[in-house]
Amino acid sequence: MMRKLYWISLFFMTSIGINANALAQDSLFHFVINGNPVITHKYTADPAVLVVGDTLWLYTGHDCAGKQSGYKMKDWCVFSTTDMINWTEYPTPLKITDFVWDDTGAAYASHIILRNGKYYFYISTNGSGIGVAVSDRPEGPFKDALGKPLLTNKDCFGSNHSWVCIDPAVFVDEDGQAWIFWGNRFCYYAKLKENMIEIDGEIKKIDFKDFNFTEAPWIHKYKDKYYLTYASGWPEKVAYAMADRVDGPYEYKGILAEIAGNSNTIHPSIVEFKGQWYFFYHNGGLSEGGSYSRSVCAEFMQYNFDKAIRKIEFTTEGADRGYVPLDNKNNPVLQGYYADPEVMFSHKTGKYYIYPTSDGFHEWSGYYFKTFSSDNLREWKDEGVILNLQKDIAWADKRAWAPAIIERKVNDEYKYYYYFSADKKIGVAIADDPAGPFYDPLGKPLVDFRPIGQRGGQEIDPDVFHDPVSDKYYLYWGNYYLAAVELNDDMISFDESKVIRMTPDRSYNEGTYVFYRKGLYYFLWSENDTRDENYQVRYATATSPLGSLNIPKNNLILSKKTEKGIYGTGHNSVLQIPGKDEWYIVYHRFRRPNAVRMGWAAGYHREVCMDKLEFNEDGSIKPVVPTL
Repeated sequence: MMRKLYWISLFFMTSIGINANALAQDSLFHFVINGNPVITHKYTADPAVLVVGDTLWLYTGHDCAGKQSGYKMKDWCVFSTTDMINWTEYPTPLKITDFVWDDTGAAYASHIILRNGKYYFYISTNGSGIGVAVSDRPEGPFKDALGKPLLTNKDCFGSNHSWVCIDPAVFVDEDGQAWIFWGNRFCYYAKLKENMIEIDGEIKKIDFKDFNFTEAPWIHKYKDKYYLTYASGWPEKVAYAMADRVDGPYEYKGILAEIAGNSNTIHPSIVEFKGQWYFFYHNGGLSEGGSYSRSVCAEFMQYNFDKAIRKIEFTTEGADRGYVPLDNKNNPVLQGYYADPEVMFSHKTGKYYIYPTSDGFHEWSGYYFKTFSSDNLREWKDEGVILNLQKDIAWADKRAWAPAIIERKVNDEYKYYYYFSADKKIGVAIADDPAGPFYDPLGKPLVDFRPIGQRGGQEIDPDVFHDPVSDKYYLYWGNYYLAAVELNDDMISFDESKVIRMTPDRSYNEGTYVFYRKGLYYFLWSENDTRDENYQVRYATATSPLGSLNIPKNNLILSKKTEKGIYGTGHNSVLQIPGKDEWYIVYHRFRRPNAVRMGWAAGYHREVCMDKLEFNEDGSIKPVVPTL
């Protein structure tokens, strides 16, 4: 709506003879984004992001509109946001004509950094070199700090092409030392002096195995690792490398993002903002857009437990509406991409635990499991990786999905039996503590077969259940079918001849969870595929752990779409507060609660939520309304 009002205002001002472009230079423009591209009222490229306090500042190049035949860029733009939804554009902070030494007229990629109370704006041109401007305010205006280039082609040893001295990226390390990286075809770096406008010492060049560097370097640090992200190949993809020091040596880690839509170039920019990491880039996604009329976009970014970055999936939804500041008091209860949550209360530790699938991997190809603990169901501690398929499981190395766990006390000692999906088989691991470490006692899958008579489906999504009436333990699993069997006393074996099928009805898909309350056994499951608009949770009841199942007429518990526009999904577990008839459902939803049509990629970006589970007097379950 705000964009519509903006264009109506421009039309009105033009009709009465006001120069709308001139007016815009002296005023602020407020707008609300709705996915990618972030900016739609002009063409922007080469993003550089800076966080100051509770505000994210986005600096961009400014492509000319329309289908250009080359890069026509005369100035830079600046925007800010405090929530990734509501944005403000400021008057032009800097033009290429502000650098009298430039003779190219090309306002190429830039980088801005805060140091000693001043904002330093490093810019590049198409052959005149890299310059630096300075301001007391992040929105500018900026002024040339040197009256000459900071770096030129003469500083780029080993090169012979005129556009080598471009794309500056500045990084200030924890020890206070500032560094500048730049280059095309070759990646150069050097120290900056304390004044930020002079090179300090020798200029060096980065090189390592598989380093197919094109341009657009970006340096950031996560925990104790340094990351060099850059455009690679042509058309450009984004690759990255890691190091223990900012000056290397760097180790190539692979492609982080594929070719951007409708653009030969892509320019990465990475930042942490309010506890969430973001990946900015540009594509040619707007109408009349292309390689020379580009648009800045943003996506969520996450790390694996080994500190590698998970591959970026480009989306039209972007990184706006799904962002809710995480203070551990709201949904989602876990920070980051997680799915298929299994919740448990441990009598040994007196704590609650959530065991999720680690999500965010392309094609659900995650390979490790984590757990989170809490004393109060509000504040959750990351207990780290409890099982790594690639290290701990000899028969599997990926697709670590949908775990289930149970605590059992034998001879005054607690044991934890952890059932998990891996490579579309089901394994079991054992530990003495709910946070592990877990080990594989079998060295092979526990389940690698379908029940007799079952043709389709997959051996995934285990659930383990202790029957308080008989004191027996049961295992359930299946995709497009539900299998069930009583476990032997060792908890890691069963009689295959006693496996039965309990598939509730044709709507059954996967994700069974079983619990007991007041004489009834409840069977919850996910209906339809995880990417389907009608992915939802239904339930049945029984009078024994092995059925038969009774399906209530109104058995829908949790649906993706609600009247309030908040979207819950499927695959859940249920928690009873010890000693009370107080129940909660723990489930996953899509990272963007308003994204109903998610497509393949969005199905990898889920988050764990918790809401109350309530019952009617007759024992039927009340529909759950997902909340924030």
